[in-house]
Amino acid sequence: MDVGTMLKPIPSVFYGVLAFYFVLMAGIGYFSAKNTNTLKDFFVMSGKAGAIVSGFAYFATQYSMSTFMGCPATCYKVGFAGLSISVPGLVFSMIIPVLLVGRKLIRLGHTQGFLTLADYLGDRFESNGLRTFQALLMILFMIPMMGAQTIGAGVILRVYTGAPEWVGIVGMGIVVILYCMSGGIRGAMLTDVIQGGLMLATAIVTFAVSLDLGGGFEAISAKLLELNPAYMSHPGVGGAYGWANYVSMIVLWSFFSISQPTLVTKFFAMKDYKVMFKATILGTLGMWIAATLIEWSGVNGIVSIPGLQGKDIDFIVPLLLQKSLSPVISSLLITGIMAAGMSTIDSLLISATGAITRDIYQMRINPRATDGQILRLSRYVTVIIGVIAICFGVSRPATIFKLILFAFGGLGIWTAPVLLGLYWKGATRAGAFAGVAVGEVLFVLMTLKHPGWAFGFNPLMVCWAYAMIVMIVVSLVTRRASDETLKRHFA
Repeated sequence: MDVGTMLKPIPSVFYGVLAFYFVLMAGIGYFSAKNTNTLKDFFVMSGKAGAIVSGFAYFATQYSMSTFMGCPATCYKVGFAGLSISVPGLVFSMIIPVLLVGRKLIRLGHTQGFLTLADYLGDRFESNGLRTFQALLMILFMIPMMGAQTIGAGVILRVYTGAPEWVGIVGMGIVVILYCMSGGIRGAMLTDVIQGGLMLATAIVTFAVSLDLGGGFEAISAKLLELNPAYMSHPGVGGAYGWANYVSMIVLWSFFSISQPTLVTKFFAMKDYKVMFKATILGTLGMWIAATLIEWSGVNGIVSIPGLQGKDIDFIVPLLLQKSLSPVISSLLITGIMAAGMSTIDSLLISATGAITRDIYQMRINPRATDGQILRLSRYVTVIIGVIAICFGVSRPATIFKLILFAFGGLGIWTAPVLLGLYWKGATRAGAFAGVAVGEVLFVLMTLKHPGWAFGFNPLMVCWAYAMIVMIVVSLVTRRASDETLKRHFA
């Protein structure tokens, strides 16, 4: 089916609603700018974020365009097998990091003044080289991830206005650049509260209309069985999710969130342990409700909007909303999908900016640079990175889900030095370098050229295992960090 024949542009209504939303975000950015006076304010809110802001910000950052467009599209393609993978993986994506690294990172962030993940790694392993290595790889993988979020904006604008996709990509990118440039992480986290609420509303309503369009649970189930029984069982249509991929995908989204820089910085921003546990309850509830309902909607859409193929499956949620609701309500709710992308881009943008200005420039190139100079530089760099991400989004080299999966995996390799650095005094700088280097090279090879090397698992699972083994072996035969550093990190 040609998706172009299904689109019903309503440009005047949609532009009006979107303009209101963008003005609201810009207003929050302006307010945040007035309260962002130091480098610590810009990157971690000076470690003063409360439970509501932290919980919604973590939830909104973790749930991206992939969750609201890529994941429903995958479920549309393979059936309930996709839903049963992504929901538990995403729901535990906050609980597991909190249990394994949260308390330690909050303590270290407050006592040592860490602003970025590279700050922690560089200090723990006494290596500015490792700090730079992590920062460079972070930028390399984050730009595609940011670009993937903007693609969703382009898809939405095409559905609702008939405009070319690049218009939505550029427009969304500019708005995020503006409020991040002015308000830093404060602007990102405060806008995340509103964006998280919109995402929840969009998931609930989309599920309701998808049920109505399909004729209810019983009718949808009967039709799915008639179309293809594989929609209702594992491993899904085409055997997409065998047991190895099933296990690795759940572990991927939950366990490997530990090393995602955008999520680690949320721990540095939290006020204390009590805030962290309250935020975990709020964030997890939000993720569970949103993931379950929006992805189930993708399965329901198989019945009500059949025949989507290729990259067109990314349209399933916007099409469900447009087909069922009035133009005003539909346009209002679709901002929830825009919010999913914006809430992830802003955190990615701030983290990538920190990698360049803090971890590379201040710590390596110009150690004499003051925090005030770095704050000013960070605002310029935010614009430059944002523009690059917009260009990547316009080129749209793959589906949203594939882009995010690749970028998430590349960053997930760093779980090895994060975990071993926090729990093993014997972990060394040489071991961290060797483990990550081996893991990243294997990940790229397995993802792009040799998927068979992963034995049916997601490549990140296998590559991380190799990274851990190499890091442990090399650490056993190389010099560990000084007693002074170990005392600070293991107090």
